[in-house]
Amino acid sequence: MIATIRAEWRKSRFRPAFLVAGGVMAGITALVYSLNWYLALHPNAAGDRAVNIATLYPDQFVNSVMGAAFPVGAAMAIVVGAIFAGSEFGWGTLKTMFTQGPGRLTVWTGRLVVFGAWMLILTAVLFAIGAGSSVVVALFQGHAIAWPAAIDIAKGMGGIWLVFAVNGAIGLALGTLIRQSAAALGIGLIYVLAVEIIAVRFIDLINNGAYKWITELFVNQNATALTQSFTSPAFGRALAPAVSAEHAVLVLAAYGIGLVVVAAGLLRFRDVT
Repeated sequence: MIATIRAEWRKSRFRPAFLVAGGVMAGITALVYSLNWYLALHPNAAGDRAVNIATLYPDQFVNSVMGAAFPVGAAMAIVVGAIFAGSEFGWGTLKTMFTQGPGRLTVWTGRLVVFGAWMLILTAVLFAIGAGSSVVVALFQGHAIAWPAAIDIAKGMGGIWLVFAVNGAIGLALGTLIRQSAAALGIGLIYVLAVEIIAVRFIDLINNGAYKWITELFVNQNATALTQSFTSPAFGRALAPAVSAEHAVLVLAAYGIGLVVVAAGLLRFRDVT
């Protein structure tokens, strides 16, 4: 298993998909901070400010980066997952690995470990750039630099990693099912960014919301609720999340496990050519 993980890491660490995803994640985070900083310093004609400058300081950076994590970060995770799983079929490398290396499930487990590590790296990039951007804002505004509690940072990173990992698992499962990356990432993005949103709105309207409990089992709803659970009075009044953070974690974990198990079954029992 260790040898498989090492081989997968050597193979994937120079793949453009992961490197580009890390760069895009850093760019999105910096852009979100820059735009919010501009809005905080430039009130509208009525004198109202769209963003409270206090939300951009280091003590609030964990809550602030959640906005950059979903849905853009989740969509990026789907793309990376689809490319990671689907491209191996197009290259024909899986057939070689299964012929000369360990068993299929061993290879799949090693690939999952490496993919999970990359989702953690993307999470670390998000938090590092968010923390650095908050320090820049604080220095320019002459504000004291104070950090959130370590446990809050750990919870935030864990939540974002879970969101990335589950959405990445959608890409992995689709890439394994379709056996190519382009169609898999297209279907995954359409589902997360359109189909699920339409389905939630439709179900919520049926019989005055009698079936709203069904929408509380969707990936988007739980990912959104989990990110919205990280807030503070500095962000003003906000609507309560559709579900609790504990519920969101359980549902997302169930999706992640279920998707990788289904993909493992497809890889184990189907022809890979």
